[in-house]
Amino acid sequence: MRAAISFFVLSLSGLIQNGCAAESGIMGFGLSLYQDLCCQTCHDSLSALYLNCTTFPEDDHMDMDMSMDMDMGTDMSMDTMPMTSAECYAANIPWLQTMAYCIQQNCNADGYSADKQAKCFTTQAVAGASEPTFQDSLPAKAPTVELPEDAMWLNTTSLVNKNTYSSIHGTLKEFTRQEYMHTRYSVIILFIVLCICIGGGILAQTTSASLGFQTKLHASTLWTKLQQFVFLPALFGSRRLEPLPGNVGYVPSRTLSIFISIFVIMNIILSSVSYRTSQPNTWFKSGQFELCEYVGNRTGTLSLVNMCISILFAGRNNPLIALTGWNQTAFLTLHRWTARVAALQAVVHSIVYTLAYFEPGYGGAAEYAVEAAMPFYWWGIIATIALCLAAGFAILPIRIRYYEFFLITHIVFVIIALVGCWYHIIPHFGYVYGYQTWLYVAFAFWATDRLARLARVAYYNRISGSTAIIEAISGCDIMEVTIFPRAAWDFGPGQHSFIYLAGLGKFWESHPFSIAGWRGQTSPTTASTSNHLSSPITRSDRATREEEAKDSGVISLGSQPNSTTTLPETQVQGKAYIRFLIRAHSGMTSTLHRRLLSSPSRASLETSVYTEGPYAGHKATLQPIFIADTVLCIVGGIGITNILGFVQEFSSVNRRGGERSGKSQRIMKKAKRFILAWSARELAFIEHVKHNFLLPKDEVDGIEYSFWCTGSSGAAEPKMDAGHEESQKGEGVALPTPTAITSGRMDIKTVMRSHVERGQQTTVMVCGPGNMADEATRQIIDCVKDGFKVNLVEESYTW
Repeated sequence: MRAAISFFVLSLSGLIQNGCAAESGIMGFGLSLYQDLCCQTCHDSLSALYLNCTTFPEDDHMDMDMSMDMDMGTDMSMDTMPMTSAECYAANIPWLQTMAYCIQQNCNADGYSADKQAKCFTTQAVAGASEPTFQDSLPAKAPTVELPEDAMWLNTTSLVNKNTYSSIHGTLKEFTRQEYMHTRYSVIILFIVLCICIGGGILAQTTSASLGFQTKLHASTLWTKLQQFVFLPALFGSRRLEPLPGNVGYVPSRTLSIFISIFVIMNIILSSVSYRTSQPNTWFKSGQFELCEYVGNRTGTLSLVNMCISILFAGRNNPLIALTGWNQTAFLTLHRWTARVAALQAVVHSIVYTLAYFEPGYGGAAEYAVEAAMPFYWWGIIATIALCLAAGFAILPIRIRYYEFFLITHIVFVIIALVGCWYHIIPHFGYVYGYQTWLYVAFAFWATDRLARLARVAYYNRISGSTAIIEAISGCDIMEVTIFPRAAWDFGPGQHSFIYLAGLGKFWESHPFSIAGWRGQTSPTTASTSNHLSSPITRSDRATREEEAKDSGVISLGSQPNSTTTLPETQVQGKAYIRFLIRAHSGMTSTLHRRLLSSPSRASLETSVYTEGPYAGHKATLQPIFIADTVLCIVGGIGITNILGFVQEFSSVNRRGGERSGKSQRIMKKAKRFILAWSARELAFIEHVKHNFLLPKDEVDGIEYSFWCTGSSGAAEPKMDAGHEESQKGEGVALPTPTAITSGRMDIKTVMRSHVERGQQTTVMVCGPGNMADEATRQIIDCVKDGFKVNLVEESYTW
């Protein structure tokens, strides 16, 4: 994970540096606008006037009388426009003296030093030439004649028209102030969001690094109150992970709702304040249009910033996940809300710019149509529409029923939105205002996450991919997948990995699956022992078949008696593997299940896969387990896959009469009891997990199992593989006590109340359907209210 974070930071820095090389920064942070405002105003007040050295097209045929009415309308092309060269300005006495006196008179009032006045004179009056200087250009006698507002020629040293100077100065000053406000408020939003995340991350890292501090914190009254009223409850009612009626969406937890509320309110306020107008204005014909300009630029800039935040939160390699301990589900919730705010601000940006053309002094629909026909404008329209579609098609019903469709369209819409923003900004604004910098950041976040994904896939699978054995579990629609990665993993509980099945025809498609079990790389001589300790793959019906297969030099990896998939023993012993339990839904998993059932054996299939992981399992996420005396796992259905890694960790540390793994102590440092309470529909699934993933409770100190079957199969008598039982009897080994499977639903309240103890720290791990998770959370809150010390570690199904 450290390598992933380093890769993310280095890649991000490089992308931003390269992308911003030409025009770096944002307004007020690397870029500035009208730094010499009074000098700029003097220049703009005089630059439209003709000098006696100005050249005109067909000059010989034009009357150069000073009193003539020169109608140089806007219909003139650049080829027919009068031109005043830099040499003309540098040699024209009226221009030099009028500019010098204007700068001295007005910049003195603004507090400019003589040196600063001289520098800005050189920049504005003579285009950077060293001669003539500011002092040389000051008139010997102050001018007394003020230029009229409609003046067209500058023939003598004059005073700049006060009204012209005032309107230009006000226009530039207010526009500059607004641009700095746009940037300042954008940085404030980004800063506050990151401060909340980083602050939470520092607290999480501190508590996970110090067990003493963590124990004292969790025993405090403040922590108890925060659990009751902030950390655990739903925003209102009791729904947190269970969708609202009609699957219209999820209600964020109270903690996330506080974060989202701060974010939304902050955006509303910063989109609405610090607006002023300056009239008369040389750019905008009405105060209403000027206000629309400022609101449009503000909401457009904030939308770009929120797009950056949203893309960061969506990344699988988001470093804030490891720092804060918040899971991917939490950040995806924040991703959706930040994206919604960004889309809404883009809509406001578009609306106010449309309304602006209907304000007094403008041509209404006709003028708007001319503007909207320009490429930069319709690229902006495309970007707004694409951003809204990306947010609109991400609603829960579409994500549930048509996930692959959602995923593809979501990526396409976001790419269109980013490209549209680029072609909306650059042709119109160029690089002057730094708007494009926010796009560089967005591109960097998106590209870095994609590069990190490719790096993970390439490192753990190489070019040819990893070998996988896919096995059907009879009696249910669940498959067991065993993958042999080509590079060693840092295995640990709570991790998940994305799996690519290129053989199904959609090489780009991947889905996350929790790691149910693993074995690290071992030497062939210790493979059997290591295998038995880290994952009881040799138990039950596999034991008999493996013994039979050894006679022919192969080891069967099938979990069913009729499995025919085998690998040579030398390829299996000592080799690292990871195991997944996957339920067939729609899309990729459904296709895989059909392919498996259509295979010659109808029970097992060998294929090549690519894994992208591991993700999650961070110390900051699992810190409540560090101080737990008792770990209680409340699990529903396929949620067992997330919990089995913790069962394996606890069993490897506390197994009787065998080699104990000290490495696991990094997760369960104090736990003496581990209770697994699991409810599932399929009896066959429960039996498969019991015999292939769980050591008997008689073999592990402090472990307890309870099973509920909610399907039509009813309760099952405890049973053991007959061959294994007979072999143990013959060797005089005491038989393990089997665990009964109860028919019906788990009573979560009874389970929890029967295992929490006063004076003992209990950590409840929940992974299951939303209604089960919400019920478990309600019971935890009640336990906390009654004085029990209970923490929650939650892995949700929601993405």
